[in-house]
Amino acid sequence: MPEDSDKSSARFAIILTIAVILVAIIGLQYGLQILLAIESRSWASENPWLNDVPKPLPPPSAPPAAARSAKTLPNKNQIQLYQYEFTVPWASPSKQESTPVGTEVRFDSGQVVLFYDPETQVDALSALKKAEPARYLEFQRTFASQPIESNYELYRAIYGVSPAQVSAFMSADGARRTNALLLWKLSFGFDAPSGISSFAFGPNRGFQFGDPANGRPIAVRVFDEKDSQLRLIFLVAQGSSATITQDDVDSVIQSLREIPPSEL
Repeated sequence: MPEDSDKSSARFAIILTIAVILVAIIGLQYGLQILLAIESRSWASENPWLNDVPKPLPPPSAPPAAARSAKTLPNKNQIQLYQYEFTVPWASPSKQESTPVGTEVRFDSGQVVLFYDPETQVDALSALKKAEPARYLEFQRTFASQPIESNYELYRAIYGVSPAQVSAFMSADGARRTNALLLWKLSFGFDAPSGISSFAFGPNRGFQFGDPANGRPIAVRVFDEKDSQLRLIFLVAQGSSATITQDDVDSVIQSLREIPPSEL
């Protein structure tokens, strides 16, 4: 009996030692990933919108060339602000009102477009390079496997990440990258509720927050061919029965462009 007991104790000790070693190996190999996976799901429980990733908008019904010029399209207005122009599909007169962040264009038919002053929009990558070189070097190391070379790519990576992408068994570098993007996504927030969409209409690419079908304000971030960030908000004046459709928003996004010096 004592001999059997000793053998049993020895087997238990061996099994325990093996288990400790395995746990140590797993901790060293996947400890960071496990912690980040738990942390990211905790963030998502408090901020469910973190789970939203962009869904591509279908191509607009109007061809880009037609959307560029109000002169060739009846019942459309061309708006010029801050050396930019865009075409709206509403023929009614409008008036412009300055706001602390940009200019509000109010149409007599009830639609309202807020165009943010482009000078107030941060060039995130340039600011990071110039103001915080040490942080930029850390940024480059974190994203070395998938370099980010433009503001559009940065925003696409940020809004395209979700807690579900953090796995306990992914690489440590991948976990750090995803965690950094989730932190940015938390700090950026959403410009408007009801989901996020992505678009690529000619040289203009970006993101739309909200759905016109819900009757709520729609926010849009556009990155043009120069990677300049342009922001717009579409809404309906209080008390108005006007509507804004997805085709209306597409028309503006598609036609938005910087006015060449020769046309100023």
